[in-house]
Amino acid sequence: MTRHGTHILLIDDDTAVLEMVQAALSHYGMEVHAYPDAAQAVDFLQTPGVPEFDLVISDINMEGLDGFDVIHKVKATQPHLPVVLMTGQASVEYAIRAMRMGASNLFMKPIALRDLVQNVFHLVDLHRELRLADNGLRGLVNERRHFLFRSDELDVPSLMHHLTDRLVPMGFASASNIDVIAMAFHEALVNALEHGNFELDSALKGDLFAVEDPYTALRAKRLEDPHYAGRLIEVRLAMDTERFELEISDEGRGFDAGQVSPLPPDSEMAPHCGRGLPLILLVMDEVHFNEKGNQIRMVLRRK
Repeated sequence: MTRHGTHILLIDDDTAVLEMVQAALSHYGMEVHAYPDAAQAVDFLQTPGVPEFDLVISDINMEGLDGFDVIHKVKATQPHLPVVLMTGQASVEYAIRAMRMGASNLFMKPIALRDLVQNVFHLVDLHRELRLADNGLRGLVNERRHFLFRSDELDVPSLMHHLTDRLVPMGFASASNIDVIAMAFHEALVNALEHGNFELDSALKGDLFAVEDPYTALRAKRLEDPHYAGRLIEVRLAMDTERFELEISDEGRGFDAGQVSPLPPDSEMAPHCGRGLPLILLVMDEVHFNEKGNQIRMVLRRK
């Protein structure tokens, strides 16, 4: 799980949070350039000869430049560079503003280190895979793709490349928001595998540095159990010049999709608002579930 050669720019005027996140990421071999001052951090990022960065993580509420200023300045010079924001309080309207400005994710404080580190892993990998858009694809007018995997055969990172390589050339995403759309697809796939086919409960997740993590242990056990490992995940992609549709189905028990509804703009975000269904609902133009609750259909319209 190490990510040697990965460079992260970390910004937070709370030194306790700065040191905690820096230690967590450094534990996995990442080079973390930590700054308590946003203006100094942005100046460093734009200095000739600095390392090529994979990700920026910034607090929102800071004196001087805030997190939204950081996004604006980063995207103005490096539109492909993903930015993750942290905040102590945020409404859904707050999150929507962050996503529209180009934030790849938003995490509530106190930070759940396990979720933050896993999110960083995903974004770093996505950032490296999605940088090049094939200009020749701009002449494409429609396409259909159909994938079928056993749970023990699903390679999420490899599949992600095939689900996102058309988004920028076809006009469904831009350099500034491709990462957050890709993260939404990633969350849907992980939900189908882990919460659908493997029937894992998020409540089992332990602390990042715990000696034993019940969630990971049960996941490994079910990966070896033919009853769970043999369940299928079906992925269908359909697009034309105006509409991109991704449908993901699993063979799990499903859930009560009738309880899922868009959050009102003034409601408070849950502590892990950047992951799972809340992220998908914020990013997609349309989200639909089947009656059983084991199929999600996500729609993007050409902007």
